[in-house]
Amino acid sequence: MQTLRYINYLLAFGLELVLIFSVAFWGYSSGKTTLTKWAFAIILFVAVAALWGIYAAPKSSMRIRFPWLNLFKIAMFSLGTLAFIGLEKTRFAVIYSILSIISVAISYFDETSS
Repeated sequence: MQTLRYINYLLAFGLELVLIFSVAFWGYSSGKTTLTKWAFAIILFVAVAALWGIYAAPKSSMRIRFPWLNLFKIAMFSLGTLAFIGLEKTRFAVIYSILSIISVAISYFDETSS
């Protein structure tokens, strides 16, 4: 189980990075002018990174406790899926969703088996 836990940490970190960049890229693509493109991208990047850093980062003093943490992760990963759908990258959305579900399921079983 220990090996699976570390593999899931790596998967979850990758999903977090993809979440932040996919939402920022969706924001960039939603803008009409160069200024609004960059403003949306930067604001969404900072907002998603801040939310994740405050409420889901392992060493955060305000980290949400289980089981609410898994619900938060599902909600945030759903934003990444919606960003891919908004970018018309359906294949990425499906793959991202499947990997997100796997990661949250592993963390759920890891938390409940401890």
